[in-house]
Amino acid sequence: MLTMSAFEDFIRYLEQYYPLSEDLKEYLKESVREQIYPRNHSLLHTGYTPKCIWFIANGTARVHRFDDTGNDLTLWYWRNEIIMPFDGLFHQLPSYNNISLCQRSNVLSLSYVHLKYLYQIFPEYHVIGQLLLENITNKLCRHLDLIQHEESAARYQFLLKHHAALLRHASLKDVASFLGMSLSTIKHLRYG
Repeated sequence: MLTMSAFEDFIRYLEQYYPLSEDLKEYLKESVREQIYPRNHSLLHTGYTPKCIWFIANGTARVHRFDDTGNDLTLWYWRNEIIMPFDGLFHQLPSYNNISLCQRSNVLSLSYVHLKYLYQIFPEYHVIGQLLLENITNKLCRHLDLIQHEESAARYQFLLKHHAALLRHASLKDVASFLGMSLSTIKHLRYG
């Protein structure tokens, strides 16, 4: 059963990019599914083809993968926004990444099939989709620039300013990986 508050949050999120027609809202209302998942629930596993996009109405998810030595590397965090799998969704190929929830989360999902029809039936969604992807790309580029060109202390300050809630929901090891630093470095920055 779709809760109206979560669905309204989803609509507000989309409308920050472009106004939605009543027909599009109705299509989404009929197509979106809502679930509450526990902490550590996996939305996507490496090697599986993404079957939907998700909207985190309440909660946090992390994108991660294992490197050649078995270390779990955190690549990205999603919080109260649409989660688009970085790889595999539009070409329907197996993902190289995992997406796991960092806390109990209220998640809305839209299947790939519904998303495909959304693009065909509602031309205004093309604008939303393009602006959404541009926003995600810009965030990823800024994060990559931060990791590659800023000192550890500046990266940690950026986290405190823009993503402080992660320190309550994610493990310090995962946050360190997200910031491109060792666990000992983040502990030193956090605890002195």
